[in-house]
Amino acid sequence: MPEQPYHPLGLLDGIEVGVQPTLDGQHILIQHSDLGQRLACLLAFGQADIVRREDPTYWHIAHDRRVDRLLVELIDLLISIRYAHPAMVQLEIELGSASP
Repeated sequence: MPEQPYHPLGLLDGIEVGVQPTLDGQHILIQHSDLGQRLACLLAFGQADIVRREDPTYWHIAHDRRVDRLLVELIDLLISIRYAHPAMVQLEIELGSASP
């Protein structure tokens, strides 16, 4: 069976994170590094596998319901931490020039 396509989603402090579709969902792939290992271990409850895609090596996490619940909890918590900071601007509005 041919390897499924990989879809990079973005960078976290220079570490590439993406997903790879599977027959029943998807896998999360996090580029191998110290930070990548910590993130992968958090998301995979300490049981992430390593896979190689061409040159880079990635941490591989099956995106199941347990991982999804953790992602939702992390997102909610991170948003709350961000909004609780008394000195951070939560919304910046950039007004363009008022030219007709």
